[in-house]
Amino acid sequence: MGEVRRARAFALSIADDAGLSERQAQNLHLVVEEAVANIMNYSGATMIELCAWQEKGCLYVSFADDGIPFDPTLHPEPDLALPIWKRAIGGLGIHYIRKMSDGMAYRRQDGRNILTVWKTLGKPE
Repeated sequence: MGEVRRARAFALSIADDAGLSERQAQNLHLVVEEAVANIMNYSGATMIELCAWQEKGCLYVSFADDGIPFDPTLHPEPDLALPIWKRAIGGLGIHYIRKMSDGMAYRRQDGRNILTVWKTLGKPE
């Protein structure tokens, strides 16, 4: 939980630096928290590295970990039309990350998963 709190502080700091609206900051916070929690709970990673930068009107956040290979961009969208008891377990966190960001990319490099999400700055929510 300490790592999730650190990730939350990181998200709030970069949201403030980027001048995000309160709603955008909350969405960024949820994206960061969900990604970090998924890495901690499912990847077997011994390290997580977060990095943020602004470029060409977008705010990028990158999550690198040394866990098992997993490409969330290939994970299917959950069927939200099904009743909850008929849905497959898992996948809602990835769904929320997709919905609260403007893009998501994955690569495996040097034994690390690297997930990058981005949000277009100045775009209304």
